[in-house]
Amino acid sequence: MSNINVKTGSVTGTGAAINVSIGFLPVYVRVMNVTDADTVDEWFSTMANGTSITTAAAVATRATNGISSYAGSSTAGQGFTIGSGISESAKVLAYLAIGAGPGND
Repeated sequence: MSNINVKTGSVTGTGAAINVSIGFLPVYVRVMNVTDADTVDEWFSTMANGTSITTAAAVATRATNGISSYAGSSTAGQGFTIGSGISESAKVLAYLAIGAGPGND
């Protein structure tokens, strides 16, 4: 597979959902609370928007307020949304997003 898009970075949680513009729609997103190192959430494009697999205390599925794809807007590029269930106020959230580039299915 060629033309793979990969983006890493971090945002500071607000307690509310955060749209992260990365310039492509991801097929996989991993978000980790690096301030407390207590949660990792993962989302695959085959999962419903707003869900994620989380490893808070034990591996579980987040049914709402997880991770979603974000189609972008007139002022922001495509990317993903970190839901309010993950976005702890004032916590640093590191992310890894992978997307299939043009010509990949």
